[in-house]
Amino acid sequence: MIPGAKHERPSRGEYVLFRVGDIACGLKINAVQEINRNLDFTPVHSAPSYVLGILNLRGQIVTVISLRAKLGLPIEEMDDQTRNVVVKSEGEHIGLVVDMVDDILTIEPNEIARTPPHLSGRIGDFFAGVYQSKEELVAILDADALLESRV
Repeated sequence: MIPGAKHERPSRGEYVLFRVGDIACGLKINAVQEINRNLDFTPVHSAPSYVLGILNLRGQIVTVISLRAKLGLPIEEMDDQTRNVVVKSEGEHIGLVVDMVDDILTIEPNEIARTPPHLSGRIGDFFAGVYQSKEELVAILDADALLESRV
């Protein structure tokens, strides 16, 4: 555990890098079932504001959420780079709509710093740490924390 962190240190592995607004994010690749362009979801009335709807993905019902909304960013129109990153958590399939998928990197645990203390609270709880790539800081997301939060 990283001192002062709420999450265990992420382990060495491959991470999918993607963008949500101006934020570069990473998610452990073994949490990702697939990445697709399927954004043909059915809206769900009375759902939380970050829930865009549901879709049928080869017989599996997938709840689709806007990662922008979940992180408190303004919602923008989807375009040809928008992707649906499907993850499985506690037997449920969740689609995370992201602005674009960027890369896949292998990251060593010692390359991931703890989440800065000023990011505590709602948004900071979604991060497992921060990685310094050659170009920018990447927020490593904690998929379980992100998906269990109903905010």
